[in-house]
Amino acid sequence: MKNSAIRGFMMLILIAQLSCKDEISKMVFDETNKDITGNWKVVQLTRNGEEIGKRMDLSGFYINFKNDGTYDLSEELPFVLNEEGNYTLSDPQYPFGIILHPKGQTNTVPVKFQFPIVKGERQLSLSFSLGCSTNTYQYQFERQN
Repeated sequence: MKNSAIRGFMMLILIAQLSCKDEISKMVFDETNKDITGNWKVVQLTRNGEEIGKRMDLSGFYINFKNDGTYDLSEELPFVLNEEGNYTLSDPQYPFGIILHPKGQTNTVPVKFQFPIVKGERQLSLSFSLGCSTNTYQYQFERQN
């Protein structure tokens, strides 16, 4: 009698487990495509982790990413390139890089990309090396429009 009660109880547990639906695995977590269009102003510039933006006037340096997939720059700085051109994100939903294609050139320039929220506002962070791999520049941008 005791064994049949235990078997019946175990059977109920098994039926209950089999009838449970795995709701979490059916949920869709769809990340939106990242939108970087707009005029971005440099707010911080570091080289090898040292703030160097305070030693130069960054107020005139902008990068403008347009809806049509093109970009342009406002003035020259130690940046990965100085020509306007086209851009694409490495992945529209989960980008870790931005690929810049200067106008009139066949090469592309990959740049490390982050899109953090800082103090409630989206920032754009681009990191790269210029020639010497031991010097890494990191630009922090804020959207101006």
